[in-house]
Amino acid sequence: MILGRSLKRNAVHYPERAAIIDEEGHTLTHRDFVDRVWRLADSLIGYGLAKGSRVAILAQNCPDYLTIQFALGAIGAWAVPINYALKVADIDFRLAHAEVDALFVSLEFVPILAELKATTRKRVTGRIFEMGQGSSQTIPFEELLAKGRAVPPEAQVSPEDILYVGYTSGTTGAPKGALISHRAFVGGFLYKALAYGLNDRDITLNPGPYWHSAPRDFAALAVYLGGTAIVPPRFETEQYLDLLEKYRATNSFVVPTMLQRLSTSPTLARRDLRSLRCLISGGAPLPSAVKERILKAFGPILTEFYGATETRIISMISADELAQRERSVGRPVHDVELRILDEADRELPAGSVGEVYLRGPGLFSGYWRDPKRTAEAHRGEWFSLGDMGRLDAEGYLYLVDRKQDMIISGGENIFPNDIEECLERHEGVKEAAVIGVPDEQWGELVVAYVVLAPGQRPSAETLTAFCADRLPAYMKPRRIEFCESLPRNPTGKLMRRELRQRANDRAQAAE
Repeated sequence: MILGRSLKRNAVHYPERAAIIDEEGHTLTHRDFVDRVWRLADSLIGYGLAKGSRVAILAQNCPDYLTIQFALGAIGAWAVPINYALKVADIDFRLAHAEVDALFVSLEFVPILAELKATTRKRVTGRIFEMGQGSSQTIPFEELLAKGRAVPPEAQVSPEDILYVGYTSGTTGAPKGALISHRAFVGGFLYKALAYGLNDRDITLNPGPYWHSAPRDFAALAVYLGGTAIVPPRFETEQYLDLLEKYRATNSFVVPTMLQRLSTSPTLARRDLRSLRCLISGGAPLPSAVKERILKAFGPILTEFYGATETRIISMISADELAQRERSVGRPVHDVELRILDEADRELPAGSVGEVYLRGPGLFSGYWRDPKRTAEAHRGEWFSLGDMGRLDAEGYLYLVDRKQDMIISGGENIFPNDIEECLERHEGVKEAAVIGVPDEQWGELVVAYVVLAPGQRPSAETLTAFCADRLPAYMKPRRIEFCESLPRNPTGKLMRRELRQRANDRAQAAE
């Protein structure tokens, strides 16, 4: 299970088949792709990079993002994908924390280099590779390729060697660098292929940013299998539908915010979507209202999966099951086991809510230089992402919320997702987020932040009454605040801590 071992096979079996197609229609065949990977790997060795070197990638989606990942895997170096939407200080933190030895950067992010700390710049000086023309401080990517030989590297790489460092989104605290081995990465490929029936004839379209694990994984998986990956630089609703139609994509990974935009596209009804047999949602819970619109528009091809950087795919649920088991994320995929534990680490029976623990071959190798948080997330060989959930009698998993997001009001445990789902069923609500704020009498009060649907103006009292008719009294919002948008990270995950800070600032201003 070493990333890159399949490339030589693909070049022999499918030399003229497209491996990668960009938004403008430029194509790399599998033979071309392998040639670029080997040349890049050989050239990087010439720059002193080897097994264990850490190489950051600060770039928008492009074909060579995948070239870089496969080449680094071939020499045993660690890829460090960087979220380009972060503030410079946060980018610098990740580069410094990972102690990167080199950096790939696309043209639009070159100005960031001047804003990095001197110590960070010093580590990568002479090994900054620009995916463009290059400048006085960078080496052009094509020049880098020209220096390399088209021969497989002779690096001794084992399945447990690290392939990349994936920084968590930090929605509930400081980001952590999850160490992903070749074994976990390639194993995740195989379990996705089994779960979704993917093969060497598939054409995949995954518009999410490649610094995030899932869209990059699905694109790389298509190349690994001998299929084709369409690589747009970003998600744009109409462009996505254009590419889907033009190249007859067979599968696609998108996050809920993308599905929400797709479900309201004015051109969706007249699009030819018949080639798409699998539309995969992940990265965040999919609101029921959006799910219903997508199933109506795309047909019974929508699936959801539960997974994370640290775990790869954990569970998945098919379109047929979605219709019968609202809010379930399905049953675990092959070789993954789940347990629901209470705070005393006792396993809970079916139907009881507790912390979700799992074990399986796709688990990560720990957090980079953070043994404390690695240990805190484990109970022996069982690992938790900090999610609360329950299993039913047939083994289907239902996620309730993040452990850190649970509200305790008047001694009752309240999970924000239940209230958000209720609010979003009101025709006047586009989306909602719920948090708990400190209260002397109740411990915490339920506060909802609501984004209204276009043209709708329900009052806070109306929405509170709507919830009161459908939820237990202790769960209804005690305060509703209207806002233009909710704080989300680039993958669509809700940043509740920003809402808590907003509520804290309001409380301090009122004192």
